[in-house]
Amino acid sequence: MSAVQSSSPLVLSSYDPNGNYLCYVTTALDKQRVSVEPTQKGQNDALLNEKFLYLHSSELRVTSLKWSYLNSNETLCVFIGLNNGEIWLYSPLANEIILKLSTENGYDVNDFVVANDSLFCVDSNDFIYEFDLVNFTLRNHFKIEQCSNLKRIEYVGENRILVASHQIFLVDNVKKEIVLTLPGHISPVCTLKKLNNEYLLSGAENDRFLNIYNISDGSIKSVLVAKSNINKISTFGTTEIAVTTEDGNFEVFEEPLVSNKSKRRNVKSRQCTKIGSVVNKNDNAIPCIDVYAGKDIINVTYLTNATVCHFVQVRWDSLSINHKIKVDITDNVKNLSQDRTLHGKDLAATTTYKEGNARVTSGDNFKHIENIIKELEQQLDEDRSNETEGDDKVESLADKLPALQSTKKRNPVTGTVAVILSQALQSNDHSLLETVLNNRDERIIRDTIMRLKPVLSVILLERLAERIARQTHRQGSLNVWVKWCIVIHGGYLINVPNLIKTLASLHSTLKNRANLLDRLLSLESRLDCTLNKFDVQSVDADEYLNEEVVDSENDVTYMEELDDAHLIESGEEYDSSEDEEGTSDIEEDALKQGTLTQPVDSNNPKEIIDEEDEGYSDVEMA
Repeated sequence: MSAVQSSSPLVLSSYDPNGNYLCYVTTALDKQRVSVEPTQKGQNDALLNEKFLYLHSSELRVTSLKWSYLNSNETLCVFIGLNNGEIWLYSPLANEIILKLSTENGYDVNDFVVANDSLFCVDSNDFIYEFDLVNFTLRNHFKIEQCSNLKRIEYVGENRILVASHQIFLVDNVKKEIVLTLPGHISPVCTLKKLNNEYLLSGAENDRFLNIYNISDGSIKSVLVAKSNINKISTFGTTEIAVTTEDGNFEVFEEPLVSNKSKRRNVKSRQCTKIGSVVNKNDNAIPCIDVYAGKDIINVTYLTNATVCHFVQVRWDSLSINHKIKVDITDNVKNLSQDRTLHGKDLAATTTYKEGNARVTSGDNFKHIENIIKELEQQLDEDRSNETEGDDKVESLADKLPALQSTKKRNPVTGTVAVILSQALQSNDHSLLETVLNNRDERIIRDTIMRLKPVLSVILLERLAERIARQTHRQGSLNVWVKWCIVIHGGYLINVPNLIKTLASLHSTLKNRANLLDRLLSLESRLDCTLNKFDVQSVDADEYLNEEVVDSENDVTYMEELDDAHLIESGEEYDSSEDEEGTSDIEEDALKQGTLTQPVDSNNPKEIIDEEDEGYSDVEMA
């Protein structure tokens, strides 16, 4: 986009073949609209066209715009190429879309050309399509491997078309092969126009040179040099070429095919013959946004109030070398208070408000408030359904809204994060991008990347690669963004040419990590094997210790003589079963010797405890 257009909501513009109408695309808040204005207006005509074609979705964007006739009924229509792979046929008189052609591929329509009963177009995936404008069907589509990053297309004739990226290729659309390659430009070609059956005109973005080629052999016939970078081009046959530049002026090249011959050399480059500008009554320059070269006149377009187009016609013979066109902008402003209706019109009414003239500098997303209201309404409906007879009246929504202030702050909405991420990538705002990348919720990261445009995924990967290379401690969190970006937009990324060169640092990082995977897996298996051995050895050691404890307990022998002599501590543990066996053996010996008249009751532990507490033996007690 040019410098002039970048400072206004104007996106694209195109004159009809006769120069009677101008079709242009403007941005109103988040949606685009297509307008058609007549170049000649009477005093009673309205200043603005009240009929617009609004694109129904904010995701739709106009990528190309041209006028052409339909051979079926010689109807003049506007062909609109969109970023969803569709071409709409718009009728300005009916203010409606009469037909839609689809490439069924979903890629941006970069350019198209209408030739006889066919329409040729090229998309951002470098596919070339041919539509039948009689039956309105897709006739053919193909792709040539040698042609990449195609931006423009032009019909030559005899089953031959021209396509351009940085270079220009002459392609046979029947054999689907390149016939001739023409010298290209440093930047991508933005203008590709056939002057006649022999010569071709081309221009590039951010360039002030125009090349005129000979189609038959690819040689350069002439080079036109403007004072600054060229924005728009209009031609009248091969005699007049008019351009608008970034400075806001328009320049004229007369007889561009006539070469400047001298005795010493043949000079191919040519400067402009006339320069024109539009100024107001204070001699302040007004930028020219478009120009139309006719047979007798040149039509210049300029803007007021950001989106209001005005036209000035100047005859070719009245143009001077440095021509200034003075206009009075105040005369173009219609007094809306002078209305013929009974009560007039309010200046603040919606009928007089033009959304395209409003510039939004800041704003808030209130979508989360709508979600809260919906949740409260659903809860209110559930309460009403559960209400029984005799219960109190259910609390209304108005009564519940004050409690909204004390509720906990919700997590950021995924749609808002996606919008912020898109703005940060498009404006190259690193601080704004950091606020998004600091989010560690994987669900929000996944949903945000799903809402991100595939084109911006490449830029996001570049930014992530820079941060991974500089900040190794953030690889864990940034790898989550890389993972979901590759998973969701992988289908688009594999079709991007030279992606490995663009993401060289990220590719090397991921490749090194992938090379370490086998070594890490082998190390993990070895560690698991070692830990399993330790577990088995620890279990065997525990079992061995338990067996030793049991054996040592079985080997304990109670000696009553040592107990009577108080040589065994009272706190020492011993086996009760062996104690009972030893006691029974002593009792039997005592009975045989006659020292014990009555056996001790083993079931009466109290008696035994009392005797032991007194410290006497069985013989002494007897």
